[in-house]
Amino acid sequence: MSDTPLVATPLYGLRTWTVVGESGAERLAGPHQCTTWPPGGAWLEATCTQSPVHQPPTHGCGCGLHAWHPSRRSARRILAGRRDVPGIAEARGAMEVHEDGFRAERARPYALVLVPGRNARLVRRLAKVYAAQVVEADSPDAVLAFCRARGLGLDESTVVRLLGPATAAEYRRARRERVRADALRLAAAVAAVALLVVAGLRVATDPPGDRVLHGRTGEIHTNSR
Repeated sequence: MSDTPLVATPLYGLRTWTVVGESGAERLAGPHQCTTWPPGGAWLEATCTQSPVHQPPTHGCGCGLHAWHPSRRSARRILAGRRDVPGIAEARGAMEVHEDGFRAERARPYALVLVPGRNARLVRRLAKVYAAQVVEADSPDAVLAFCRARGLGLDESTVVRLLGPATAAEYRRARRERVRADALRLAAAVAAVALLVVAGLRVATDPPGDRVLHGRTGEIHTNSR
């Protein structure tokens, strides 16, 4: 029996796209590999850049088309980047479900999210090119409300049921450890910058003239001008 959870398709998830192409002929592309998604409601078939011999998504590889389960955290994530276009992907074929999202064999844009203050003409033009809906949303809750009203995506209880409580808990533990490690790295970087600033201020504010430093070899006379 396969360890990969089986889900009914299509499956819907949140993600972002970057915009490529000249003005008036823009296309959506993946933000990392920059693969252009085909227009007109066509499906993008996943390929693996590491090993072309297997069909994505393959367990342990990371290949496949990614999307996040609809949640307040993932909705905040897709709305955060001002240069990317947030939206909802429709996925079919083989799936690998994770605690926070899934990887799919094929996908296409289902809806593009129009955020107030963003380029409305561009979003509507892209939605028309991709035969996708336009969702006007000013907050993560508005994105979630759209998904829930239409039954799009897997909720947390369904994900836990698919993965099993132990596997879901392990995913959550690994995510907490990643967040903690990122926070420690950020704190270390901030502390290093603060030390450099303090050292710079001390040098800048030292009064000119002779000073005497005491070290293991005795007194050392310095002069700052």
